[in-house]
Amino acid sequence: MSDGSSASPIASSPTGGPSSRGPQGPRKRQSHVGRNVAIAVIVVVVIVAGIGYYAFGISHSKSSGKGGGGGGGGGGGGTTGCGTSETITVWQDFSETEFPAFAKAVGQYEAANSCQTVSWVNESTPSPSNYVTAALAGDAPNILIGASDFAGGLWYDGFLVNLSATVPASNFTPFIPAAVADVTQDGSIFGFPLNVNGVAMIYNKQLVPEAPTNTDQMISEAENITVNTTGTISTAGLIYAFDSDGGYRYPAWQAGFGGQMFMPDGAPDLNTSASTDALTFVDNFSTVYRVEPPDITSESTWEGLFAEGKVGMIFDGPWDIEEYVDALGAQNVGVAPIPIVSQTGLHPLPFWGSIGAYVSTGQVSGASSALVADSVQFAQFLASPTVEGELFNSSGDIPSLASVFQYVESLNVPFENGFLTQFMDYSQPFPNTVQMTYFWDPYNTEISDYLSGSISASAALGAIQSAIIGEMMQNSVPPY
Repeated sequence: MSDGSSASPIASSPTGGPSSRGPQGPRKRQSHVGRNVAIAVIVVVVIVAGIGYYAFGISHSKSSGKGGGGGGGGGGGGTTGCGTSETITVWQDFSETEFPAFAKAVGQYEAANSCQTVSWVNESTPSPSNYVTAALAGDAPNILIGASDFAGGLWYDGFLVNLSATVPASNFTPFIPAAVADVTQDGSIFGFPLNVNGVAMIYNKQLVPEAPTNTDQMISEAENITVNTTGTISTAGLIYAFDSDGGYRYPAWQAGFGGQMFMPDGAPDLNTSASTDALTFVDNFSTVYRVEPPDITSESTWEGLFAEGKVGMIFDGPWDIEEYVDALGAQNVGVAPIPIVSQTGLHPLPFWGSIGAYVSTGQVSGASSALVADSVQFAQFLASPTVEGELFNSSGDIPSLASVFQYVESLNVPFENGFLTQFMDYSQPFPNTVQMTYFWDPYNTEISDYLSGSISASAALGAIQSAIIGEMMQNSVPPY
């Protein structure tokens, strides 16, 4: 229970402020070591710590290891007997639990395509500015793996291959329709969805036995379990991590208060009373209710605190669930939809989207038409049942292929069900249009000023909207 004094963070971040991601959405992937799991052959279900794992016809033993932190790598596929060997370059940002699945996929692909080698570079939260710089120099990677909104802007600018013109339409029918829609603009598909993702409420059942269903209950529960001793929160009721990843997390509450990111014509719609109410509500977690430590600017900080049992509720995605289950035990980890906003009766709607594999055109990568075609083939392999199954096995990623998705549903694992309910029933599509690419920089700048107390919530949102409109007008982006 809070004593009402000014709280200090449980652990402060060295970063000093909101992370600047550039004009793109966050990858929503963090690096954590996964469990060791031995998976048998051909469609075998193994239950480990309450999680169902699906073996997709592959016999292997998975060991955890750091993947995303490496500077790059190349496969061991042989080129003996090849007249000409090819190297497919990939920019990726897989977490440590995801990376083993990616590395395994590279090995499988190279074994089946002996004249091709896959070389990857870890591009943490792949930056549009980095990609565009490389593309304008004709040195873009053959394949980019990242968030759909980032890729949507690159597609708008003509940097990505139109898969609708090169891949049979039937190849996309096995995917969940919403996942395909997330990598589609104006009827053209520009990527292969590798998963579906978003955030839900994750809670420690030892502190919060039952998930609250509305925000009044959520705040009351958070106040009851917060321990604040001499101004320092040692146990936090909740951490929303607004100032570590607010641009991605804010829209959920904006929708819960009746607001929206963009109008149907693409114009930003942030400078509204609903948007202001949402921004103020989230800031109140630390400034009014004092159930959240202030200045949590690093995602690894709040993730670690939850894993240590020092936080009742957080808001995170399936990519981190392995860490929490390993630390707290499956029986102590709950996942539920974000509670209804008591003031409005509306559900918060976090972004729901896909991480996809996108292929650069030959003009921006310098690749021959044959290498572009082979890159498309490898990108599609990454979205195959085998690889999506491995990603679920290794990290808990929710598959985008309908058959694998339905298998995950059939496991009836309670916390997986919580994610599925949030994603399927109470989420909004992650905008993959060029307009969204102009949101991130203004948001990060103005929210930093708001959190420092130098401007009001309404002033911050007005400045964000004005900056977005200015950039869109300068670049002749519809509707300007």
